[in-house]
Amino acid sequence: MIDWTWLWLVGEIGISYGFYRWWRSNDQFLAVLELAPDIDIDDLKQFSSSRTFIDYAAIHGIVRTNDSKPSSVLTSQYLPHCLGVVRRVVLREKKLEKFRDSWTETYKTISDVSHYIPFRLISPSENYIRIDQPLKFSSVVNQLQVTHVKFEPNTTSAMQKLVDTFIGDLSKGIETREEMLLVDSSLTGVGSLEKQSNGIWCLVPHKTWGGILTRSSRAEIISEYRDRSYYVRIFSICFGIATIGTAIYLIHKYYFTNRRQTNRLPNILPVNNDHATDDHTNARLQCVICLENEIMYSLQPCSHLGLCHLCAQTLQARNRGEELCPLCRTPIQEYQRIFLP
Repeated sequence: MIDWTWLWLVGEIGISYGFYRWWRSNDQFLAVLELAPDIDIDDLKQFSSSRTFIDYAAIHGIVRTNDSKPSSVLTSQYLPHCLGVVRRVVLREKKLEKFRDSWTETYKTISDVSHYIPFRLISPSENYIRIDQPLKFSSVVNQLQVTHVKFEPNTTSAMQKLVDTFIGDLSKGIETREEMLLVDSSLTGVGSLEKQSNGIWCLVPHKTWGGILTRSSRAEIISEYRDRSYYVRIFSICFGIATIGTAIYLIHKYYFTNRRQTNRLPNILPVNNDHATDDHTNARLQCVICLENEIMYSLQPCSHLGLCHLCAQTLQARNRGEELCPLCRTPIQEYQRIFLP
């Protein structure tokens, strides 16, 4: 039979370990981020021609297209004057779902499509670096600006609405949402800098630490990761304390209470039962196990008369799960001394 308390402990250990790994990963990344140099795009020209790689650095600039060709810019599908380099269009179904006695508004994603083009980050003096694959940078999708939101109500029949209401799944309509990373947006990038054969520097995600594209400043990025690391540390400590408490409780329960055998027999000397053959001895009730010695104990809670002193000691020495009444198999909780007339 499965002991769920031990499975609970295993689950707590797994969660605690997961939070600990998350905590350590955040702290390591925060240390790398704080040591990463803040490089000005204009200073890249001053590096020697032999230097073609910067392991991890932060850089700041303004988003611009690579050239003036129409194919080098993305135009909003709904606002022609909105130009950008990343475009995301999300179709979501707005629903009302019934949970117990209350209705909750939820969204079900129908379609989520993103497009991008390579672009530049330029400095005020028009020097630049290229970013060829922006979607490989974490958090870039969260930096997009909403350019269009449209909600189209559902036009189903009244009968269908009645059926949906009865089953607790009512569709309200479809929401179309467009988000874009607009041209001329201020952007901070964190990652590796690689110099191509044509002398142009490119920002790419780091192989270990990845990359960041955000509209926040470098100081704000560090502050955000510090806060995240603090809260993850608190969760790790809390789950660790809970796991230790659960382990102590289970050890106490199973090894100091349930599995430690205590002498629950009355503190008396066993009766010396010689194998007498007189009629008076044969008339006494005999132990149901050895069928020789006189019964001395009533088993509780079933109240069966059945054991002599020696057999009671032998039965009590077993594990608690095997300490059963020999007549009805009820777990024995107490041995009650009896006196036969």
